[in-house]
Amino acid sequence: MTLTAEREPRKVYLERFIIMLALLAPAVFFQGARAAAVCVVSVVLCMAADFLCCKLRRIPYDYKDAAVPFWGLAAAMMMPSSISFLMVALSAVLCICVGKHLFGGSDNIVFCPPAISAAFILICYPADMLYAPKYGDKIPLFGSSDAVLSRSAEYALKLGNTPSAGIMDTLMGHTAGAIGTIYILVIAVCGICMMIRRSSSLCAVLSCLAVCGLFAFFFPRADVSGWQSVIYELSSGYLLFGTVFLAAEPYRCPEKLMGKVIYGGLLGYITMTFRIFGRTEGSFLFALLIVGALGSSFDQLVENLSYWRKTYLTSFEKNKTSIQKGGVKLSDTQEIVLPDKFRYETPPINSAVKRHKKRSKSDNKDKEDGDEQH
Repeated sequence: MTLTAEREPRKVYLERFIIMLALLAPAVFFQGARAAAVCVVSVVLCMAADFLCCKLRRIPYDYKDAAVPFWGLAAAMMMPSSISFLMVALSAVLCICVGKHLFGGSDNIVFCPPAISAAFILICYPADMLYAPKYGDKIPLFGSSDAVLSRSAEYALKLGNTPSAGIMDTLMGHTAGAIGTIYILVIAVCGICMMIRRSSSLCAVLSCLAVCGLFAFFFPRADVSGWQSVIYELSSGYLLFGTVFLAAEPYRCPEKLMGKVIYGGLLGYITMTFRIFGRTEGSFLFALLIVGALGSSFDQLVENLSYWRKTYLTSFEKNKTSIQKGGVKLSDTQEIVLPDKFRYETPPINSAVKRHKKRSKSDNKDKEDGDEQH
């Protein structure tokens, strides 16, 4: 199941946007209308920022570009419902102005735009991103609130403690966290739907989760069994949400099968390395920024390795077999043939110095007459 090149990116993003909207149902039910307001404001401000950037760059505004509302909704899903609308506006500006237009537009996406905005706010304003209302507490749309804010399960794992919520509560989203990243079962269903619709890469998602699961099983950060560690690690932070919705975007995901496997595996490896040795929260965002910038390079790497295997390794094995059979002697002079991939068609070079022959006035006049007749 792959992201096929035949499908237009705008259609793929539209499907991903519609499927992500399913996360709003449990978010509004458990966290209140403030969660929906944060998402709506983020999407509207992202579209407004895109419109203004297009006007400033003097390029046509594509109102059919579904990637912009998708990025706006994804950025909001990674924020807690208690975040201020000023931070939502800052996130929208960073997401579109920096993530999209600073690098030249949709065709030149280098870093994941929602990851840029979320990582920036996480570094500069950690209290706004890392503290979320407890399960059952709802933040009003406006005004102050008496809701108690707490840290997520990723913070408990960072300290080496077992998360307070049980396995089922963690899977159901009955814990503190961002608006759309804590509903693990809903995210899993959304991921399956996108893979069936071929709007997400099965290989990239599974390879990332498999590597993270192996790290969690053999190197648990809390005093729990290996399988419990796998569930807690995959359910904490932005890992599952980011892998399903952000890691396999059409603009940045490799096209070749092995490229997707390497891409996802490296993403999972860097994420778990940051978690185990760096002990940072939100480590998936930074891993995605690193690996996502190299997305197109994995296809080239696979192509070069495949070409090397066919051209050099096969030729070496063939010559080795021929030498063992006595068909080629080591003293024979062998012709070195440059592979077609690195063969350049250069003109022959000699030592003669070519001089331009000066034309006479009569030759120039004849040439001008001939041009006029033509």
